[in-house]
Amino acid sequence: MVNRLLLLALLAVTPVAAPQAAGTTGNTYEVEVIVFENRLPSLEGGEIWSHDQVKTEIAGAAEAVSAGVTPPPNSPLSAAAAALEKSGRHHVLAHLVWEQNVDARSVTKPVKIDDASGDLSGTLRFYLSRFLFVDIDLALKEPAGEGFSGGTAPEAPVYRLDDHRRVRIAEISYFDHPKFGALVRVAPVKAN
Repeated sequence: MVNRLLLLALLAVTPVAAPQAAGTTGNTYEVEVIVFENRLPSLEGGEIWSHDQVKTEIAGAAEAVSAGVTPPPNSPLSAAAAALEKSGRHHVLAHLVWEQNVDARSVTKPVKIDDASGDLSGTLRFYLSRFLFVDIDLALKEPAGEGFSGGTAPEAPVYRLDDHRRVRIAEISYFDHPKFGALVRVAPVKAN
């Protein structure tokens, strides 16, 4: 009984380390993101901003870094990207992956998310604040002359996807807007 009380007292004053997955490299994570356009006219949404407002309102755009690269064909979200493109109802605008340390929001730089045409621009910030979080702030400009409902757009509308969400390790998080969406997956980087 005395040994049991001593053991409990020792456990109570011993700091408990946060659990870490076996074979990981500490607090380094792989972040993979797919941004895709919905090509279904019935999904037209009302979240339209003028282009001038979007330029000044993208969260962290001034401090954003270009960290993302095209993922290998066997990445965790590659099958999802292929399925989205194959459906004909969606078009993949960007598919990026990068590794980063997870730190507090105040020291984490957002990563630029854009496409080759320049119609998609924005940022994604992955950080730790007791739990893991992703802030996503994206703007999709409709190509000039291609009205979403089939008409001609005199001034190209801009659609916004601005969300803040807790994410779980190795789960796919879906950020949605009627015009476009994003899939995000974060997972610890395994040690070699």
